[in-house]
Amino acid sequence: MNSSSTKVNLSKVFGDFFYYLVVTISILLFLFTLNLGLKNFQTGRDLEVFCQAGKVIANGGNPYLTSELGLELSWNYPSALAYGFYFACPLFNLEQNYIWIYAILFLVGFVLWLTRKDWLYGIVLCSTGLFTLGWVMVTGNISTIEFLLFSISIFLFFRKKISASLFLFGLFASLKLIPILYLPAFLILQTTKKDKIKAIVWSIAGFISLPLLSFITSPHLFFWYLQQIFGLIPNQHNPLTEFTPLVLNQSLSVMILSFIRLETRLEELNLIFSLGIYILGTFIFYLIFKSFRKPDDTQNNLILFSFGIIILTIFMPRLKPYSFLPTLLCFYLISKEQNNLFKSTYLILLSIIPTVFHLTYFYTETNHKIFVFHQIGFLCIATIVLVFSTMQRYKSLQEITK
Repeated sequence: MNSSSTKVNLSKVFGDFFYYLVVTISILLFLFTLNLGLKNFQTGRDLEVFCQAGKVIANGGNPYLTSELGLELSWNYPSALAYGFYFACPLFNLEQNYIWIYAILFLVGFVLWLTRKDWLYGIVLCSTGLFTLGWVMVTGNISTIEFLLFSISIFLFFRKKISASLFLFGLFASLKLIPILYLPAFLILQTTKKDKIKAIVWSIAGFISLPLLSFITSPHLFFWYLQQIFGLIPNQHNPLTEFTPLVLNQSLSVMILSFIRLETRLEELNLIFSLGIYILGTFIFYLIFKSFRKPDDTQNNLILFSFGIIILTIFMPRLKPYSFLPTLLCFYLISKEQNNLFKSTYLILLSIIPTVFHLTYFYTETNHKIFVFHQIGFLCIATIVLVFSTMQRYKSLQEITK
């Protein structure tokens, strides 16, 4: 065996060793941090709101009033969802078993995209990345249900089941409203005006289906739903003005305003500022799409769509710590074909460092803003690396296929 061959083999051995070391650290660090969170925080608070809303609405009460919920947190969702949790909470004993049920929903959503070659990387990235799944497990938020709907939606989308896909996407978006801003990633892949209009119609149909069902089943509560969404019920937290603590608001707009010391004016400035940033993000995605699209190339379109979801996430007007599961899935879909060195880099940037920052922020006296906004910060850094590595790989593939 010549020296060149030996050098290549040693390089691959050390590369693989480093990759599996990073994977192991990511898993162990995630489990350690999750265990701390489950021991030290009031877990399942969000799910408690869902289950309590089900009880209140089944007894003829108003779940949009915290005085009737008997909880500090408010209910911000269509009333029909409360009926669903009225049956689901006792049936599955959700408040006790939700961690395992959420884990199953997450895996079902992810397994649609899993490949035999990259299953380990995919599971580690999507489960430990940005400690998003950890936030879901600690808070009891329904993000894994949303993730399952999103995953099925794009699975159908790239199998040309456009109507069903966009309806499910709209249903996914209707749960928390803000995800409807992912629509440009779907629309930009439609080649004709007729297809774009059809996509909009089906997504709107899905988006209004849950509120419409709520209006039909509980017309007396629909106005209360609108009041809660727009922050018109006094002395209750609502999605539009929920800006403190800052660690619960990972949007780029909130981070920028905070870094320039305008956090006290978030309620006044963030709406216009965040919409401007979102428009900028949409424009950046459009430029990337126009530069790299290959007509009728499904794999290329899947990569561009995934970039769209990632970029739109970064520029979203409102972003919670448990909102990154669709983004991590799309990150996996783009990066899974890259070598172990890049995969290790992504796991360090998206899993290891953010989890360390999470531990530092919550379990020490450190409260510097870089620790507060670690999720969006490291997502931006990892995305920059992903863009350049993908562009380089794209050029290499072009040269190979000439």
